[in-house]
Amino acid sequence: MRDVERIAQEIRVGIPEILAGWRDERGVGATEDAYQRLVESIGKVLVVFTEFLRSPSPLEGFSREGTTRALVEEISGYQREVGRDAVGVIEDYATLRRCVWSFVEKRVDLSAFDGGEVSRFFVKLMQASDWVTETGLQAFDRIERRNMWNALGRAAATDLLTGLPDRDLFNRHLFPKAIEGYDRVALVVFDVANFSDTVASGEIARAREALLRLAEAVGKVAPESTVRARFGDDEICVILPRVSAEEAYRLAEEVLERLVELPGDMLVDAGVAVYPEHGRDAGEVVAAAMGALSTAKRVGGSGIIVARERTGGSQ
Repeated sequence: MRDVERIAQEIRVGIPEILAGWRDERGVGATEDAYQRLVESIGKVLVVFTEFLRSPSPLEGFSREGTTRALVEEISGYQREVGRDAVGVIEDYATLRRCVWSFVEKRVDLSAFDGGEVSRFFVKLMQASDWVTETGLQAFDRIERRNMWNALGRAAATDLLTGLPDRDLFNRHLFPKAIEGYDRVALVVFDVANFSDTVASGEIARAREALLRLAEAVGKVAPESTVRARFGDDEICVILPRVSAEEAYRLAEEVLERLVELPGDMLVDAGVAVYPEHGRDAGEVVAAAMGALSTAKRVGGSGIIVARERTGGSQ
């Protein structure tokens, strides 16, 4: 057995002891559920590290085609849950590295090992530690931005009828922030057919009920991570991070199907657009979605239209 494999084996067996030392240094409560999940996930990272030690693969192999990255993202979620900030994330991983090194020094007679093998262990420890720290900070930052954006959408409800953010807040903050924070963002705008005519005929209560039904249906169908807004007098929109045009179309279909099941003859049209396929910025995507909605309204009959791509093709 190579010396570095013996070190990896000692670490694998000693994971409970390493985690106990880490908990003591970081002041982690042993009985709190959130902390327990955090500790368990860090233990899984240690298992992956021992496999990395045994492997001849370079650092790229440590991510195991994204598996380790997903685990670190999970840890970032737990770190936020227990109240860590970015500095706390760094300290968590620095403490873990220190605990691993202290454990190895205490349990393994490194002087009896080949110097090259010991150096290899130390280099891999530093590489893995730096990688998880950087990856963890990136994941933590994404979670922070996503939660801030979601909180803004929930807390800044300025429309008195629906309790949703209004169009001004959507244009100034919500949609631009979504595009800034995600590589792909879908926008679906729903329009209550004949809303203006209903209001003009004096049936204001009926028009309001229709809009509230639409807002409720969108809320039930859309995932919790999305933000809805009252986009206009008769329009409700939903912002869908990391969602394709096809997925957004299916969501719109589900909303319309849910409305059909309700009493009354309520018609709703929808326009779909996605960043960056249909626009380079928030304004272009909104224009694309509104153009698709206009086409759907002309067709009539509760239609859904996806915007044309910027290259001139259609979806």
